[in-house]
Amino acid sequence: MSFAFQSTRSLVRATTAFPRISYTLSAAMGMAARSPLGTSLGAGLGLLGDMLNEMILRAVPKQRTSHSKKRKRMATKGLKNRHDLVPCSGCGRPKLTAHICLNCYHDIKRKLKDMKRTAEEAQE
Repeated sequence: MSFAFQSTRSLVRATTAFPRISYTLSAAMGMAARSPLGTSLGAGLGLLGDMLNEMILRAVPKQRTSHSKKRKRMATKGLKNRHDLVPCSGCGRPKLTAHICLNCYHDIKRKLKDMKRTAEEAQE
């Protein structure tokens, strides 16, 4: 990525095709001198004028990234093998390390629900 520098004065000159922009920029620079509110607004607009008189920084790539370079950069982003899968000790299905097996969890949940239902039926 490269940076293109362009001074504001040349920008104002370049905007002659757009007179409203050049008028707005020149009005903002000239307004600092005749500000009725004193130094606070005048200093702010003067600072704005100074910043505009400095350079405007625009980031622009020098050349378009070719298809092959882009694909080479993206080549390392493919899917990778999982190394954190282990067989469950209860049912033997693959599960994440240090996690409960979802199949066993659903079985336990269903058994607890059945036990709760039978306990409620026994109380009635």
